[in-house]
Amino acid sequence: MNANEATLLYADEYGRMAETYDRVVAPRFEPIARAVVELLAPKSGELLLDLATGTGVLACLLAPLVAPQTVVAIDLADEAIGVASFRAGNAGIRNVRFEMMDARNIVYRGQLFDKVGSNLGIPNLGYDRTFYEVHRLLKPGGLFVFSEWDAKPSFAEGVFGEVLPRYRTTTPSKELAQLREAVALNRSDPEARALKDPAAVRKKLESFGFADVRDVPRTFVTRFAGLEDFLGFEAGWGWDERELREMPPENRRAFEEEFARRLGDRMGPGGFDETWTIHFTVAHA
Repeated sequence: MNANEATLLYADEYGRMAETYDRVVAPRFEPIARAVVELLAPKSGELLLDLATGTGVLACLLAPLVAPQTVVAIDLADEAIGVASFRAGNAGIRNVRFEMMDARNIVYRGQLFDKVGSNLGIPNLGYDRTFYEVHRLLKPGGLFVFSEWDAKPSFAEGVFGEVLPRYRTTTPSKELAQLREAVALNRSDPEARALKDPAAVRKKLESFGFADVRDVPRTFVTRFAGLEDFLGFEAGWGWDERELREMPPENRRAFEEEFARRLGDRMGPGGFDETWTIHFTVAHA
């Protein structure tokens, strides 16, 4: 499997889970999107591009601030674009243009946009092409802001990643087997890992002509009502949903028991908190 095949598989899974993702994941990511908006500081009349918009949280936050100008929001998952369109329509937002498009190959003319933003959407594989495209699309001096996870996972996320492989099915469906290959490539690729290294990101951006590149780390605390709530959140992504769904019942019970045991006294009557460290990269064209 090559990087492009893995990226397309990821997009298919995001699309398959778009409605679930919008219900259980997107609300927890909205505070991060608001931080992207704060750093972008959009103004009325500016033309903005939202890369890998997903279900449209960032685009819908930006749109009222740049009105009457339009926000262009792109994503490779067609079904996610559909959910994003419903989000905008239900909120009465009319100045967002959603388009199915690859963030590594953006078919707009150069120096068109005032600012470009992305919330946890930069593709792990091939993001150098995304950086090239963003620099090409921005007006001179234009602003690029995007958020990305820290290299060290939060506590429960780390436990999930350690415990799951011990209990997952040994007879995966064809779809799950392919996804495992894509996930392994995504997690082992040196360039993909470098996306979570602010120094490496700065170097890469500067190689494409960006200036004044800075890293703005912030932490966000989100509460999960319990183990079921957390696993529902994890299942908002297609690959984890397939892993949990195909896990044999006896393995699932053992998996949840070990997971709860590893959480220990972090789990209280009201659930537990996860602290996420997010890096916001700010750069000028």
